[in-house]
Amino acid sequence: MNPIDAVVIVAGAGLIALELWYFLGGRKQPGERHKIGKTSVQEFNILVKDGYTPDTITVEVGRPVRLRFYRDETAGCSSQIIFETLGVERDLPAFETTTIEFTPNAPGDYPFHCGLDVLKGRVVAQSGGETARANLGRGHAKHG
Repeated sequence: MNPIDAVVIVAGAGLIALELWYFLGGRKQPGERHKIGKTSVQEFNILVKDGYTPDTITVEVGRPVRLRFYRDETAGCSSQIIFETLGVERDLPAFETTTIEFTPNAPGDYPFHCGLDVLKGRVVAQSGGETARANLGRGHAKHG
């Protein structure tokens, strides 16, 4: 093997490694724009239209959570959001964003539903560093 072959092989291996890193490497989650430290806000955009998109959100225990519900419809069922376990009941005006904030202090589910209990979703609080990766690709860009 001559030196040119060696250079081509090393350069090719480097380009393959770069391509793998680019396509398979970790991405910053759209919903976690404010993630700076352990106490920073975990922010998620949720589209309310014939249900909740996404309907399951994974967060880290002990960090504040900010949920931004954008209601993109006028159906009566979706006009309210209720988190019974948190004691939160809020109106969701049509074509507006409503923000709900809380800090999960223990691992577990924090379910939410519409006023008629037809549309359902949940926030899953977990401990550990893999929580952010569970949400890759989640959120809705329209109101981000």
